[in-house]
Amino acid sequence: MNFNDLNIYKTIYETKSINKAAKELGYAQSNLTARLKAIEHELNSTLFVRSNQGVAPTDNGNKVYRFAVKALRNWQKLQDTLVIRKTILSSELLVNFLIAKKKFFITDYAVTIKKSNQLESELTQRYYDVVVTFNQFDLPNYRLKQTANLPACFLKGKQEDGSTCPIAINSDLTCPFRKLTLKLCPDKTRLLEIDSLETIMQLVKRGEAVALLPQYLIDNDYQKVNDHNFNIPYYCYQYQI
Repeated sequence: MNFNDLNIYKTIYETKSINKAAKELGYAQSNLTARLKAIEHELNSTLFVRSNQGVAPTDNGNKVYRFAVKALRNWQKLQDTLVIRKTILSSELLVNFLIAKKKFFITDYAVTIKKSNQLESELTQRYYDVVVTFNQFDLPNYRLKQTANLPACFLKGKQEDGSTCPIAINSDLTCPFRKLTLKLCPDKTRLLEIDSLETIMQLVKRGEAVALLPQYLIDNDYQKVNDHNFNIPYYCYQYQI
């Protein structure tokens, strides 16, 4: 039994229903039923009596609930007293934007960067305290805390007019910059697929391509192609036990 199991047990106890607990935690009901059976098997004890009205705790079930509440409270107190670097999972574009805008301090986090199409798979392997992503998802214990926008525009190299350059797009099919570029640019013959954000940025910097990129990149090496601005929504999720 781990802390996640204790939280599952506590929620079932307090809602008096496996179905209600599943909805509250974002699990499938069958998963919670399986976890409860595993807990009862590990403790070699019946903790709830099932009925059509839900579940009712046994005497042992009440004891386990008191233990779960105390253990979870102590775990939270321990976390509050320790200096722990929180973990954050995001894509390269978003991490650079958040750092540039001082949305978080890099020294406070252990940062993992993945492509947009790899984030959800990564979350099945381990948990992260914070996930910042262009794509919404629905996974147990992750709660949406904020929705915001990343300002974007088409950028070109400082010495180029950009009118005849190819338009570089990310080959990641889930990339929102790719999706918006395809929507805005009907002339598909100008599109150039690249499997690297760094390569796209270097091509734009050298004047060999234009691309839809975050506005925070505008400096001595990048300038706007035109006056059109776009907002790319992103989502911030927080892990909660």
